[in-house]
Amino acid sequence: MRKSVLLISGVGIGAGLLYALTRGTKQTGETGNGKGNGKTQPTNPASSNGANGREANVRSIDTGASMRPAHAEPVIDDLGTNQHDAAELLKTVRDAAFDSNDEKLALALGRPVEEIEAWTSGDGTIDGDVVMKARNLADKRGVEIQ
Repeated sequence: MRKSVLLISGVGIGAGLLYALTRGTKQTGETGNGKGNGKTQPTNPASSNGANGREANVRSIDTGASMRPAHAEPVIDDLGTNQHDAAELLKTVRDAAFDSNDEKLALALGRPVEEIEAWTSGDGTIDGDVVMKARNLADKRGVEIQ
């Protein structure tokens, strides 16, 4: 009895894993010999769900990334802020709201002073969380930012 339960459980887990790994992809570029080009593409959610394509509209929102030049800096947030703009934003907030003091800005952002110094000098990589916090600080302290 115990062995048959374990065997059935193992088969069920294996089938579930197989389904999870192959779900949502299909081969494209099929040739007559049955070999594809190795590329996979997701299935069309509008044709597979019963919601008349409503879910597909949510999944297919274009962020405009394909419209940007290939040499452009990656953006940090939804407003199109890049690393240079984020560093300028931090400098503006630091100078106007925190008396040009890195320690005060670091305390307000909850980050080490070394990170603030690296970011404002252009050596560090600024993440979206910091930009969001800096924009909020500027708003709360009445600092005009672009």
